[in-house]
Amino acid sequence: MKKRIYKLFFLVFILTMLINSVYAETEQEQEYKVKAAFIYNFLKFIDWPPTKIAEGKTINIGIIGTNPFGKAFKPVEDKKIEDNNIAIKYFNSTEQTKLTSEHIEKMRKCHVLFVCVSEKKQFKEIFNYVKDYNVLTVGDTNGFLDAGGIINFMIEDQKVCFKINNYNAKQVKLNIRSQLLRLAKKVIEEKDESENQS
Repeated sequence: MKKRIYKLFFLVFILTMLINSVYAETEQEQEYKVKAAFIYNFLKFIDWPPTKIAEGKTINIGIIGTNPFGKAFKPVEDKKIEDNNIAIKYFNSTEQTKLTSEHIEKMRKCHVLFVCVSEKKQFKEIFNYVKDYNVLTVGDTNGFLDAGGIINFMIEDQKVCFKINNYNAKQVKLNIRSQLLRLAKKVIEEKDESENQS
């Protein structure tokens, strides 16, 4: 009898763990679908220098590191911004692969670069690679803005929201329009205000 109860308890435990695992994956997938949609909409409110983007060209969204998006960018790949096609580029984690000059050159051609949490130790190095190439850096990691990133996602009241470091944006010659700035939870305008910001 005790063995039967034990087996039943064990089976319920395993089923509970599996259900929780599936739920967690679904929740994360939903979160990153929202973030992908946000990134697509960011494109409508960012002005790049004329040399970076021209009508009829492709807008490149890069993702560097252990990719949490899965297929979240699939719907975005078929969309356009002012007649510009959108291409998604994936770069391996710098923890796994040393970036070659070819990889760095491709990153510099990105208009948006999402830097995954796996790259936290290399944030400043990655920002240094792209700082002169008008790249909008986006992340969702504590310390991202402080390290030099421009937009950082966070979860507040179970909703995806974001902060903007407009000072960092101006340093790479990006103009973030007021419509997007107004949607941010916080906008950092001065260098000294970025201290200890996530």
